[in-house]
Amino acid sequence: MSKAELRLIADRQHREAARQLVDTGVEQVKADLSARGIGGRIKDTVIKETDEAVATGIDVVSENKAVLAGTFSVLLVWWLRGPLGRLLGRIFGSKSVTVQGPGESAWSDQE
Repeated sequence: MSKAELRLIADRQHREAARQLVDTGVEQVKADLSARGIGGRIKDTVIKETDEAVATGIDVVSENKAVLAGTFSVLLVWWLRGPLGRLLGRIFGSKSVTVQGPGESAWSDQE
């Protein structure tokens, strides 16, 4: 046999071995999917990642109480921005903008 024929035989054997590995892998995936569906796998992944995120959040909060207090304060002020704005307007007197049309506005005193 020539060198090319020997190389061809060796290459075919390698191809057959690789094909057998791929077929085995495909069969394993099919068996895994039949045992546990994709929906269940997604659910497990989401639950696992959510647990990890909550644990990380708890660690950050326990290490940085000031960050938690600051975040809570900012959220509270944002939530109460309307009543706080009206209160400060009454205390200090304010000017409000009345929009008259596109790009136009008129200032008026409110007391």
